[in-house]
Amino acid sequence: MAYRLVISLIWFGGLCLSARVKKFPTYVDKCHQDDTDFTKCMLKAIQNVKPHLKSGIPEFRLPKMDPLILPEVGLDAGAGFIAKFENVEIYDADKFTIRKFDIDLDEDKIKFDMSFPHIRIKAHYSIFGKVLFFNLDGSGPADGNITNCRVMATVNGERYVNQDKQYLKLTDIAIEGMDFGKPNFQFYNLFKNNPELTEQTNRILNDNMEELLNDLRPNVEQTIGKTVLEFIGRVFTRFSIEELFPK
Repeated sequence: MAYRLVISLIWFGGLCLSARVKKFPTYVDKCHQDDTDFTKCMLKAIQNVKPHLKSGIPEFRLPKMDPLILPEVGLDAGAGFIAKFENVEIYDADKFTIRKFDIDLDEDKIKFDMSFPHIRIKAHYSIFGKVLFFNLDGSGPADGNITNCRVMATVNGERYVNQDKQYLKLTDIAIEGMDFGKPNFQFYNLFKNNPELTEQTNRILNDNMEELLNDLRPNVEQTIGKTVLEFIGRVFTRFSIEELFPK
């Protein structure tokens, strides 16, 4: 009995130890801080990572990115307008193009400029309030497509020490530019039992979608910023600065 207990404890201890072992993806070459072209190395590393984002990268604790799941997104444009999107599924976000990506380890900043040729969004929506000249109070499935979306931002971080190693905590993000591209959304059951009015309203909404999204820009930027911080932040909480970027 005692022997079995000892074996069990050893097995459990080994299991816990293995769970703490951090493995770096074999398909990613690390970029050294003193690389003559650190930015070029980073861009190459991101290109190597891209094909694996679709199904997720356990080594970085990154969930699958196609679809990328957001439990809930809320939009409040004031004046009594409230929209809530639940079980949000974002498709093709892993097919981005990097225009610029720069990590400044002296300032602990990350700057990026990236575009998305196509993004599809599926969710369950609830909308209440006045939009254009419609008084809406509906809920149901939503399906949207956005082409040629672009985001430019700066992520700020601060260092902290954990077990004698320096880590980078991403604290906030500033969206410096955002182009919604060409969006098109379909909100089903906007007017229950009146598919003709629902179709007409969707057509008018899409004709004015750029204006509507600009009104909701602060909410959209906040949602995107929160998602980016959480996603990229997983990598930096998993690995120390030295482990990610050796000297």
